Amino acid sequence: MTNAVIECILSRSASKYYDTAATLSDDQICELVRIGTSAPTSFHLQNWRFIAVRTPEAKARLSPIAWNQPPIRDAAVTFIVCGQLVDTSVIPERLAPLVEADVMPAAMVPEWENPARDLYMAHPQRRRDEAVRTATFGASAMIYAGLV
Repeated sequence: MTNAVIECILSRSASKYYDTAATLSDDQICELVRIGTSAPTSFHLQNWRFIAVRTPEAKARLSPIAWNQPPIRDAAVTFIVCGQLVDTSVIPERLAPLVEADVMPAAMVPEWENPARDLYMAHPQRRRDEAVRTATFGASAMIYAGLV
């Protein structure tokens, strides 16, 4: 099976050294975030936030809580990936573009919202676990996008 995505995943390796003179433009950073926010999530919740840390001063503040790992200060941009606790009230808003594009019938929105509410809202640990799980999907999409 040959596929560019599979090849990218299989060829991935840890980056230990960074060109400290390298930079990323605002457009490049926005594109990485766009790719990250396009990763799949349960019920299309997209429950994450990405913070791009770019300045040496901000990286210096971040470094101690990241065990002073050199990539934090050396990479052109360091992303903080924040998982957000599941909030099912956002589902209609998140699905609106799909309804407007005729990808999903409007009547289907409650069919997503109600089961999601039952699955998450009365279960704090499940909400937390889903925040961590889905944030890793967004982060991995950004990592793979940065490889190509």
